[in-house]
Formats: sequence, C-alpha cells, structure tokens
Amino acid sequence: MENGSSDLADTDGAYGITRYAHRPLANAAAARNAGLDLARGRFLLLTDADCVARPDWIEKMTGRLSGGEVAAAGGLIVKHEPRTWAQRHAITVVDGQRKLSYLPALHLPYVAGANAGFVTSTLREVGGFDETLQSGNDVDVCYQIGLRGYRIGLAPDAVVEHDDRATVTAHFRRFHRYAMYQVLLYAKYKRISHKRYVLDTYPLRRAIEGIASSPRCAACLLRGDPQPASAAVAQLIEAAAVFCGDLNGAVRFRQPYL
Repeated sequence: MENGSSDLADTDGAYGITRYAHRPLANAAAARNAGLDLARGRFLLLTDADCVARPDWIEKMTGRLSGGEVAAAGGLIVKHEPRTWAQRHAITVVDGQRKLSYLPALHLPYVAGANAGFVTSTLREVGGFDETLQSGNDVDVCYQIGLRGYRIGLAPDAVVEHDDRATVTAHFRRFHRYAMYQVLLYAKYKRISHKRYVLDTYPLRRAIEGIASSPRCAACLLRGDPQPASAAVAQLIEAAAVFCGDLNGAVRFRQPYL
C-alpha cells in the first residue's frame, strides 16, 4: 500500500501473490482499510514504511495467530541501524513492545501497528480502522476487538526493526503527537470507561525515573561511559513531549485530560 507518496504512483494491480494499491493522500487508517479490502487470507499483518521485517516475520506472526488463542498479536520492535544520538538513546515504538501496552483511555491492551497481526475476519467484524484518527487507530481497533471479548497477545519471535526518528526534535514531535491523539481516544471511549477525567502519570513517572538515575549517570560519566546519562536525557525529553501532548490534546479536543 503506497500511502501519501508518489514513489510508485505509476504502479497498480497485482504481481503474483503481491497486490499493490496507491492512495494519494496520507492516512494510515485509510491505507490499512484499503489493505483489508484487498486481503484474501486468513490473517492481515501490519508494519510501517519506516520498518524492516526480519525474514521469518510472516512465519512467526502467522504461527502465533494460527493457534486460535488470540485475534491480534504484536511482535518485538527493535532499533534498525541507529546512527544519530536520538536513535541510539531514545526508546523506540511502545518501548519495543516487549509486553502488552495500555493507555489511560481504557483498561484494555493494544498492540502497535508497526508490528501487528490480526485475524482478518475479526478486523472486518469490528469495521476496520477508524479513519478519523490520525494517530492511535491501531489502539482503537484493538479496543474494538477487546470489547467483543477477543484476546490480544504477543508474538515475541516476530521481529520488526524500526528506523527511529533521527533528531531530538523529531523524537519530541512523535511523542507529542501520540499523546495528543490519546486524548481523542479517551473522548471516544469515556462512555465505556466512565472516567470523568484522566490524570496521565506516565510523563511524571518517566521524569522521576530519569532524575533518580542521576547518581548512576554521574558515576558512569566519571568512568567515561556517557550512555546512561544520554538515555536519561532522552527519557526526560520524552516525558516533556508526552506532557505537552496531553496538554495540547486537552485544549484542542476540550477534554479533562492531563
């Protein structure tokens, strides 16, 4: 699926087992729905343009889904050839998806679309991805799946490498955007969660963890090892981005979320 790019816009149709479609306007949820419309198999696997799947990714992900225990699964996400300071020291998508992720919007788990697999019929049952969500449509579809009683799990052997943001500014913007649209998810599901407001403790916890590591960081710097200090600084940047995103989302979507 070519989504908002003209790189392969002159290509269309099917090539062997590969089917290609082009969308001129970037919308991740719409692109995923177009892929769902084209899908003919039992499972639908997702990754993103900034990701590289390991050679056995399809085998491992479909193997997990074939057991019938879960309707959706998320695989491990690791860094892809980190080159810059931000890529080396900042966390990757959902901190690598080593465990199921949760947000304050709802009590149900979700998996990130950067490395996820779904039972195709279940995706169609819930109506696919919400195209009004510029970010978080993967979370939303997992909520829809969970609300229907299906389970979501992990496929730790299905590995995708993620090309993280190259600059501190881009890293900040990514987490700011994620946090802002988490507020919209809260608004969509508060009739189910019955939460009158949300106090998101994640940025505070991340900031405290980063500050608490200062003595260890200082000791490592004295030994000539800057890695822990760099990771702590990147963590504080992430915490600030999430806090600002929460605040921006609360104002933009007029929700009691901070």
